[in-house]
Amino acid sequence: MKITTLLVLVCWTGSVSAQNQFRGSFLMSFYSTSEKSKSMAPLFWNVDHGKMAMEIRDEMQKKGVTKRVMFNPSDSTWIMAMEFGNVKQATRIHAAAMFRDSLKNQKLEIKTSKEKKIIEGFHCYHVTIESKEYTSSLWVTDEIQFNLPWIYRLLAHCGMMSDFIVRSDWFLWKKNKGMILEVTSVKKETGESYTMNISWLQPGVINQSAFNLDGYKISDIPEGLNCGPVTETK
Repeated sequence: MKITTLLVLVCWTGSVSAQNQFRGSFLMSFYSTSEKSKSMAPLFWNVDHGKMAMEIRDEMQKKGVTKRVMFNPSDSTWIMAMEFGNVKQATRIHAAAMFRDSLKNQKLEIKTSKEKKIIEGFHCYHVTIESKEYTSSLWVTDEIQFNLPWIYRLLAHCGMMSDFIVRSDWFLWKKNKGMILEVTSVKKETGESYTMNISWLQPGVINQSAFNLDGYKISDIPEGLNCGPVTETK
């Protein structure tokens, strides 16, 4: 079984705004009305000055298999790491030129309402995004900064997180301020929906061991649409 079929790919822009750049940890959970995707694994994130480590909390974790994805903005690399017992393997992708404007442009109708809600202690406002295929309801806070749409656009480009993102196109919203804490998206044709929400949001709380790669055998992969074959092992 290839490690790349097990892991989720993630990227971070590292952009800075007048808001507080998020540094801390949170849990991202997914819920779907589709029978094929009700078992989507929650993802636990640690974010530290642009670097990110994301732990995949699926059924394999209960069997002692640890799976993480890490991104380092200083050299634009992301690493997929899996550990089971004494076996520690990782795949490193040099992604500096991987994401351009390869996703087709969608015409989005964006509406902001006066509805307000508090999520994880942060004041949020309501946004509706409608396209030809989907209607999405988002709750956004301006009190912290985390560019989630950019991350989803990268994942859609690479095709490794399709179980989470193929149902919608809200992430094509070119928003780079604030942080989206909840999304519910409905496909117009079928009525199928899925929800992504953020919980356990802990600013300043970071597990530094999530970034540790001591003892891992790391294989390098060239840049490319499908991440390419392994070309070198170090």
